[in-house]
Amino acid sequence: MTDTQRHSIRMTVIRIGDLIFLDSFPGLVPAKVTGYTPRGEIAVLVTATRGAYRRGEHTTFTPSGCVPCGHVRVRCGKFRIFGAWTFDGLSEEFQPRWA
Repeated sequence: MTDTQRHSIRMTVIRIGDLIFLDSFPGLVPAKVTGYTPRGEIAVLVTATRGAYRRGEHTTFTPSGCVPCGHVRVRCGKFRIFGAWTFDGLSEEFQPRWA
């Protein structure tokens, strides 16, 4: 990403305790960030039952599949994901590629 692109994109920093969506096969699953694993995955607590994910379940997910709630819009019944984000406390090598 060039410096011009970096300054024109609204960058959000996700911290432990923030609410996110997991971008998965059954759709967007609401969750809460609880920490990070040594392998660079995000530890989350699922906050609603969707598909195979059950409320209260602890799981891990890749950083590129964790979307901040403020970066999701619904238009004509379809989800649109926009912007860029980083994870506070996650090693630079595991950050999403646009970070």
